[in-house]
Amino acid sequence: LIQNINTIWNNQGIHGFFEGVFVTMIGQAAIKSIQFAVNEITLLYLETNANIQSNLLKMAIAGTLAGLLSSFVVSPIELVKIRMQAQNKSASKKNDDDHDDSDISSQVYSNDFECAKYLIKHEGWRALFCHGLGITIIREIPSFAFYFVAYGLLARSSFAVQLGNHAAPLVFGALAGWAMWIPTYPADIVKTLVQVQDSKNKMMGPMQITAKLYRSGGVKAFFDGLEPKLVRAAVKHAATFWVYEIVMNMLRPIP
Repeated sequence: LIQNINTIWNNQGIHGFFEGVFVTMIGQAAIKSIQFAVNEITLLYLETNANIQSNLLKMAIAGTLAGLLSSFVVSPIELVKIRMQAQNKSASKKNDDDHDDSDISSQVYSNDFECAKYLIKHEGWRALFCHGLGITIIREIPSFAFYFVAYGLLARSSFAVQLGNHAAPLVFGALAGWAMWIPTYPADIVKTLVQVQDSKNKMMGPMQITAKLYRSGGVKAFFDGLEPKLVRAAVKHAATFWVYEIVMNMLRPIP
């Protein structure tokens, strides 16, 4: 982790820590809106129209549907983010005559929109929306099943009363973020390596990447970088559920 921080700082400065953040901020607003809306609407539907007694099953179904539907927005947004973060800034120092536009690693983008424009021009609209979509769905479905089930169970527990209305969403949101990322992080590693590839060139599929990762580093290779991801997830999802509960308390009718 420290070595990576030093490398980014030395090569790109402070700007390097924020590659792809603009499209992520815009995208996360849309993604979270879809995920939480689908989860809430599905739960309301199951409560009133389905003959399902198990709250756990209802939360799992709602989370699964939220993950599935949001995947179609998540995939193109994260594709741009991954390409932005993977670009080699040292390529900007190369002479234009030596520059090869077919090489993703050597392509330099000044912003997220330029990255998306280049991607559409050289790989097509289909690549923007479909490149890595399958592995994204594989990651998102269990992720949000775990996510909403974990938060739902904790919110219904006695700990919610003990923590209070403000602390409970913060604590439970952080734990839900961990429940979401720990079991699905290997799929995220594979997804990143799939989407960083140029779809116009010969690519390795998810199974090939999985096999290559295992041969190179064993099971440990699938959890490389998990620690900083968990730190970010705790903060991000604590804030997400805190805001969510405030908004929903204003929107829900008073019984």
